[in-house]
Amino acid sequence: MGTIIAIANQKGGVGKTTTAINLGIGLVNKGNKVLLVDLDPQGNATQGLGFDADALEVTISTMLRKMISKDYAFTKKYGILAHPEGIDLMPANIELSILETELISLFFGREKILKAYLDMILDEYDYIVIDCMPSLNLITINALVAANKVIIPLHAQYYSVRGLEQLLQTIGSVKSNGLNESLNISGILYTCVNDRTTSFRDVQVILKNAYGENIRIYDHYIPRSVKAEEAPSYGKSIYEYDMAGKVSQAYGQFTDEFLSTIKERR
Repeated sequence: MGTIIAIANQKGGVGKTTTAINLGIGLVNKGNKVLLVDLDPQGNATQGLGFDADALEVTISTMLRKMISKDYAFTKKYGILAHPEGIDLMPANIELSILETELISLFFGREKILKAYLDMILDEYDYIVIDCMPSLNLITINALVAANKVIIPLHAQYYSVRGLEQLLQTIGSVKSNGLNESLNISGILYTCVNDRTTSFRDVQVILKNAYGENIRIYDHYIPRSVKAEEAPSYGKSIYEYDMAGKVSQAYGQFTDEFLSTIKERR
């Protein structure tokens, strides 16, 4: 049975999509079958893998509507796109923002619509990585209900740390309200790091003192890089775009560390 990983943080610009893409392809490079689910109406992961989000007829919105209407007459690969680097993608576009209104109108089970879909295809994959939108709305709650693990990318700035508590409270509520009692936080990943600054070291101390005893803070972090910002415009991962660069090495090391934490808990 596959593992579902939500990449989540309600703050934008913290490297969620970059992490979702490069963790996903990092796992592919380790011999795993991986599906990336774009759960952001901006479609950044879809575009970052080189697809035209607005031109797609089948997206995650299509599949969630099928779950709502109990239309299960589709193949497991229906609507899933294949990327040259070996990862599969369930894309998204602006239609997803409309779907949230439809979910809110449901009386029962509105938090479990995504889980219903992913449970149907989970045996096809070793890992499903969900790129969440920068919001703690009902769509993101669906991701947390469906996931086994949450990875929290965190921009190494003081204001990012202040916003972390709201996400942790939401995760706690999902568990305590019986929506997903087995959900756990895999860890916090520092992104966009300039490790020569005192502000990064200050944030490390603050985060370790506040959460270090209860939440893993990954040893490896992702440095700031122009190459990482350029790669999505070419529809490539950082591994393909800048194979020998510091960010591709960092994501490779982070992928190894993530896999080691999976083994520790088995």
